[in-house]
Amino acid sequence: MRHLLGCVCLLSTCVAVAMNKQPLAEPGPVAPINALFDAMRAHDAETIRTQFSQGAQLQRIKSDGQVVLSDIDKFANSIAAHKAYLDEQLLSVTVQQSGNLASVWTPFAFYVDNQLSHCGVNHFVVVNTAGGWRIQHLIDVTHEGDCQAFIAEH
Repeated sequence: MRHLLGCVCLLSTCVAVAMNKQPLAEPGPVAPINALFDAMRAHDAETIRTQFSQGAQLQRIKSDGQVVLSDIDKFANSIAAHKAYLDEQLLSVTVQQSGNLASVWTPFAFYVDNQLSHCGVNHFVVVNTAGGWRIQHLIDVTHEGDCQAFIAEH
């Protein structure tokens, strides 16, 4: 009985430690996405650029359905030149991964100088390259309705 009680206590302690343990900050498909938004907040063009793989695409779906391709260097430079504090907050993150390929879906709210500017959804295709996880494709769409309701929904 004493042996059984000891095992139960040990198991309970292990479970409690595991539940309270902070997740390891190991590289994964979300790492370049988090680094991208951190770099945007810091107005750091070079770090923005390095989150994208060679030949990556950056696109936006306009309200009329037109898909517009943007130049990553111009995007990075425009963020770096912007004087306001830019903060894209991810409302949720859904990752599907198979080996070196991942798809990441992220509803977001975008703030300029701490004021809600717009909201929408990003879709990232992320690849694990020799240099680590990089964004191969980013396409986003801006939500046309009430952002407060959108935020509450996500």
